[in-house]
Amino acid sequence: MKKTLSYIIFFLILTVLVAAYADRVVKADKGYTAPDIEMLANDSVNVSLDKLRGKYVLVNFWDSSNAVSRIAAGEYDRFLHNNGNSFSLLSINTDENPELFKEIVKKDNLDSSTQFHISDAKTRHLSENYRLDSGFSSYLIDPQGKIVAVNPSVTTLEKYLSQH
Repeated sequence: MKKTLSYIIFFLILTVLVAAYADRVVKADKGYTAPDIEMLANDSVNVSLDKLRGKYVLVNFWDSSNAVSRIAAGEYDRFLHNNGNSFSLLSINTDENPELFKEIVKKDNLDSSTQFHISDAKTRHLSENYRLDSGFSSYLIDPQGKIVAVNPSVTTLEKYLSQH
């Protein structure tokens, strides 16, 4: 009887621990609350996703060696300029070389106020939370902090922004 009771207690404790851990797993996917992003921008201004709540935010991860993500950075940048202050853009570059990042921002005529470079050491939690190891993605986050679209097209952005 004691052995059976011990197994039941062990199983209950294991179930509680697994459930507690599962609730803490951060998921960057449609329908989930976006994992927070905090970074120090080039001009020493703290940028936080949490501080941008109340309006749509497009978070775009890109790298110069990934052509699709670099093209998306340019498309999102142009879309932002054509749509004023209807949303915020955090375009985050993960190149190892910050000088390369600066050169690309100039060459591609990107708005430097929306472009951020973070080094590998600073991206560790972003890489895990936003699964950057499986490719670069973009996330449209609604004013309440929920991810409403992953890798949204310009048409998708227009649809969401026209509703608000």
